[in-house]
Amino acid sequence: MRRITCALLFLTGFNAFAAGQTETPAETQASFTYQRALITGTVEGVTEFLPVSSTGHMIISDRLMHVPHDKNIMVSDVSDRKGRPISQDRVADDYIVIIQVGAIAAVLVVFFGRVRIVSVGLLRGERAALRLTLALLIAFFPSALLGLFFKEAIGKYLFSVEVVAGALMIGGVIILGAERLLPKIDFNEKEVSEIKLRQALTIGLCQCFALIPGTSRSLSTILGGRLAGLSNPAATEFSFLVGLITLTAASAYKMWSLGPALGQVYPTGPASLGLIVAAVTAFIAVKWMVSFVSRRGMGPFAWYRIVLGGAILLALVLGYKV
Repeated sequence: MRRITCALLFLTGFNAFAAGQTETPAETQASFTYQRALITGTVEGVTEFLPVSSTGHMIISDRLMHVPHDKNIMVSDVSDRKGRPISQDRVADDYIVIIQVGAIAAVLVVFFGRVRIVSVGLLRGERAALRLTLALLIAFFPSALLGLFFKEAIGKYLFSVEVVAGALMIGGVIILGAERLLPKIDFNEKEVSEIKLRQALTIGLCQCFALIPGTSRSLSTILGGRLAGLSNPAATEFSFLVGLITLTAASAYKMWSLGPALGQVYPTGPASLGLIVAAVTAFIAVKWMVSFVSRRGMGPFAWYRIVLGGAILLALVLGYKV
């Protein structure tokens, strides 16, 4: 009898261990403070459209704020649209994508004129609007398909501070090389509206590198535009327009896949504050970015990336936790 009792106790303990740790939805929401939302929203808004990687910066800021991100701790009685359990890690990483809704709103405001013209042109069946829309979709699909097929592997193997630091430094070196080697092209007001489909495909293929945290979607698409023969201002504007589609699709997919869990793991107040702060700061950053890149190019961002990436790697080597 004693042996049977011991065996039952052992199996109970083993099953509890195998099931992993859990936390309640209330505990998950409690870790999502207004301070965290304010910082995350600011980081997202300021960096989303700069060639410095917003995802990389938010991964770093989350680590510095000690945001809970244990993949072995599940939120009890909460599952996504497919019935899968939600981990702490997913709660943190998915919000990094969902908060991009704020940046989307900023681009819609800044480029409202362009978006309105294209939208009206599509309704009227105008050839120029149809062509620009097709170019944007061609630039969007390569990274969208790659991200859809490899989303699990990307989240599992690439969402780390070490990857971010390395990508920041490599991207900085690439910017310096591009600024030195690519020819300067004079801006033409019709560049974006008359972009060739081959140019759009080049930009789309370059955007695939942005799936690596720390690379930067803006950097990939702007450099892709430059490689395709666009001027700095035109490449920057097209990058913003492609971003409008890419960020909308990514955010919508994350929210859809979370399903009912969306309202269970994110508190309405702090989550909404993060979106609003992201929208306001992104609006300021976009207005400044267009002017700055037109005048100075991306060289200054290269040195920022190299210094930041190097500092992070040095901190890791010295044993600091980032």
